[in-house]
Amino acid sequence: MLQVQRQGPIRNAFGNMNQNQHADAVAAINSLTDTAIWRGAGTIINQGTVRIDVQGYTGAGDLNLQAQINGVSGNSTVAAILVAASVAEANIPAQHVYATRKLKNALFESMNDGYIYRVSGTPV
Repeated sequence: MLQVQRQGPIRNAFGNMNQNQHADAVAAINSLTDTAIWRGAGTIINQGTVRIDVQGYTGAGDLNLQAQINGVSGNSTVAAILVAASVAEANIPAQHVYATRKLKNALFESMNDGYIYRVSGTPV
């Protein structure tokens, strides 16, 4: 079972998105796939004004996934989640779908309230 827990506020938060940025962020999050998430650091989705980046891993081993506004120097993050390594332990397609859905939901929660979310546990 996967758990989603609210952490602290997003560091380097962008602030209020305009309508186009919000629409691009929603489209980027909706297009997230499990294979993109685990392929390594860097930009995994680029949708208009927004990109989703794998920032790497934290000291605790969590994957740091962020949605950011393109072309902004400084505060550009609009959603951020930390993903425990155990989330990648999905063995069957249904578990991959479940895990990806949870990650997307956590990104939407983060975008809506400005907090970082941590997804942990194993998909079942």
